[in-house]
Amino acid sequence: MFTNDKLTELNDTISRVTKLTGSFAKSPASGKTVSCQTMVNQVTTNTESPNQESNLAMTDNVQIRTLLNVITAISEAIFVVNSNGIIEMINPLGAKLFGAPAEMLIGQTWTDYLQSPFKDEYQSLFSLWNGAANHTRIDTPFNHGPKEIIINRADSTLLEADLSLSYLPSIQIGSEPLFIGIMHNLTSHKAEYNKLRRLAHTDKLTGLANRHAFDDALQTHWNDSINHDQPLCLIIIDVDYFKIFNDQYGHVNGDKCLQKIAKVLAEALPSNNAMAARYGGEEFVIILPNSNPLTAEYVAKNIQNRINQLSFTDIGLPAQTHISVSQGIACERSGQYRTPTALMCAADTALYRAKSTGRNRINIGS
Repeated sequence: MFTNDKLTELNDTISRVTKLTGSFAKSPASGKTVSCQTMVNQVTTNTESPNQESNLAMTDNVQIRTLLNVITAISEAIFVVNSNGIIEMINPLGAKLFGAPAEMLIGQTWTDYLQSPFKDEYQSLFSLWNGAANHTRIDTPFNHGPKEIIINRADSTLLEADLSLSYLPSIQIGSEPLFIGIMHNLTSHKAEYNKLRRLAHTDKLTGLANRHAFDDALQTHWNDSINHDQPLCLIIIDVDYFKIFNDQYGHVNGDKCLQKIAKVLAEALPSNNAMAARYGGEEFVIILPNSNPLTAEYVAKNIQNRINQLSFTDIGLPAQTHISVSQGIACERSGQYRTPTALMCAADTALYRAKSTGRNRINIGS
């Protein structure tokens, strides 16, 4: 990811090179400005000549070659476009991100490789910068980014990248205005970010959502429930006599028991919007958005039956080993509870009643 300091240093390097070349955008014989692509062509077509004009042209070609070498050598993806958005220079890393050889990309409109809405955004930005430059006629610095974009690569694949744009006005470089784009491939960064995000929101033992993810989801679903007048149900689930299970069979088998219960909960969810989370040591919670008490009770009974039927012989425990859970249900309907915390407390109270009446019970809060 680019930092502002790194971007400034990189742009300063390119700017210094363009200033050192002084007249690289002028035709030595005529003094007329020429495009960057014309200059690149001159590098490859110029031949030695004994006359002074040819010697000056060769000097300019050396300067152009210096600029090209700097852009090519920098270990970031860089491309240079003119005021019409036409690619005139691109280094190998830049071509790699666009998914095509440099010779294919040069002469193409760079925004054609952007996915909407980025294409429209950068076309408007170019128009704004060009208009401002034509109006002020001064050495006005323009910078944009870094900003995340999506590239429609030439091989028809998509690539996530961040892009920083810098504008080099005519007065600074002696030719038509140029835009320098600096890109960075975000594919690996995005994958790592998504992995870390999953880890941060997942309970390591059970694979369910963790307490942090549950808190966020509850607030989100609560807001939806209040704003759209939709019901919202919670089920709090506590494993009965789990301390005795741990004392009798050990904590390793206790962990395996929790994993089996978590698998039942995940499979019992009635929709993709529902969430099962580990709330505490042997306590779990289920969020059922847009569900009524009847649906919540159905889910709870399904969970109860499946957990009662769990077998632990696969982890070496006796066949008679069984486990049960107690469950408390609370549902928000038409402003019954004032806050998500109040809804949670109501479900917890229902759970307490289920446990106090003998465990392996389901209680629905009033």
